[in-house]
Amino acid sequence: MQYSMNMDRKVSKEYLENRERILSYTNEDMNLLLEHDEQVYLALFDIPMKTNIVGFQTQSLALVFGLNTHIYHGSGNVAVGLEKNSNVMKAMQSVLVSGHQALSEMRMVKNFDFYNSENVRVYLKTKKGVFFRELKDEKNRIDKFLYVLMYQVLAEISKTGKLNIW
Repeated sequence: MQYSMNMDRKVSKEYLENRERILSYTNEDMNLLLEHDEQVYLALFDIPMKTNIVGFQTQSLALVFGLNTHIYHGSGNVAVGLEKNSNVMKAMQSVLVSGHQALSEMRMVKNFDFYNSENVRVYLKTKKGVFFRELKDEKNRIDKFLYVLMYQVLAEISKTGKLNIW
């Protein structure tokens, strides 16, 4: 899904800090023993939003294995505790259990700084490192797969009424 927007818009310091904190979180921090090097234990989706309001052009869906499902909004607002809903937890677990299937079509990155884009950006974290893919083609098999995983979580969150955090 592509959006037309001004790409030079700023986001809040809080948003950037939340994103950084999640992507820096390790399986050791969680006391999580991984079954294999490509087990995905953390996922972050940077999702562009169609708007003319500065700071409202993005939000991030952050998923941490067995622990948290958060949404960070570019304005600095957050929605936490979303994983307390059992259907959200199941959708989150589905992303993390199935995510490894996309790794071969993603590239490993060391820099995961935020940037504005018209495309969803996906970060999947494993013991090997952080894998990245910018979703540009909904007809591409891997892009479609990652979109479906993301939308399943968002759909379950929307059913809770907690999606509107700004």
